[in-house]
Amino acid sequence: MKLILAAIAFAAFTGTALAQSVNKPAPTPDLPTLNDEFNSNALTDGWKSFHELEGWPNKMIKQDVSSTSKGNLYFEPGTSGWFADQQAPFLFKEIAGDFDVRVRMKVSGKKGELPQTQWSLAGLMARAPKKGGKNTWKRGEENWLFMTTGIAEELGKPVIETKKTINSRSSLKLRPAKPEWVQMRLVRVGPSFIFLYKYDQDSAWTVRERFYNVDMPQTLQVGLIGYTNSYAVDNSIKLGDTFTYNNTIYDHLGNPDLAVLVDYIRFQKPKISFGGSWLAAVGENNLTDYSVTNEELLKILGE
Repeated sequence: MKLILAAIAFAAFTGTALAQSVNKPAPTPDLPTLNDEFNSNALTDGWKSFHELEGWPNKMIKQDVSSTSKGNLYFEPGTSGWFADQQAPFLFKEIAGDFDVRVRMKVSGKKGELPQTQWSLAGLMARAPKKGGKNTWKRGEENWLFMTTGIAEELGKPVIETKKTINSRSSLKLRPAKPEWVQMRLVRVGPSFIFLYKYDQDSAWTVRERFYNVDMPQTLQVGLIGYTNSYAVDNSIKLGDTFTYNNTIYDHLGNPDLAVLVDYIRFQKPKISFGGSWLAAVGENNLTDYSVTNEELLKILGE
């Protein structure tokens, strides 16, 4: 009986993998065409807003290109948070297949160098799209990875936050940061996702986090997020059964205090590939293995 069950399980696994291999969308052909230098007074083609696509309220207080700051995208999120099933502003482009995306940005408060409200951060996110949006929303279906910088629990102490959320269960990590212009980078090669950062005075990238997730779909939403002031929302609302946090704009609560400048976002193909088969992805892709040091990984990924 055990042998029969094992055979059935193996057949189901290989059948699913084969179906995914056959049905997966073609990789995005020319990634640099997705770039945006934010030099005009409007976003380039292809940008999508999370709230518009899925039908949720707009939690962005202000957003403009080259108006508040010439040559930069500027935005101020309202009270919001990317955690579990919670949502916040997200501006993205859809990418199928592997990618290497870099963004140069500066996070501050609206009137000072640092935000004066807890959990005020911004950065890069890759999210699995959800079908149906608000009309078919259910708890426990959020899947994404991100790296942000700003202020977390302790005011006055800038951090880099990395977080992964699988089926709306979030795990985060906080590490010290600087309140300076920073380049953030996310490289996807199959199931491997590597976050890196580099301040303007740095000569090399620093590897911040490696995630391995074979369940992320071929096509992801990749772009910019920001969130602030989530503590202003009472837990009975934020975590209640009806989860009305997703249905109401809360930018009037508390003191949202996050201002974000983005100099550019640039996309390219990674310098390494393990082929298009599912077997190569799970059998050869070693980018998240402990046996590969950060120094070796940087050489593999290149500048």
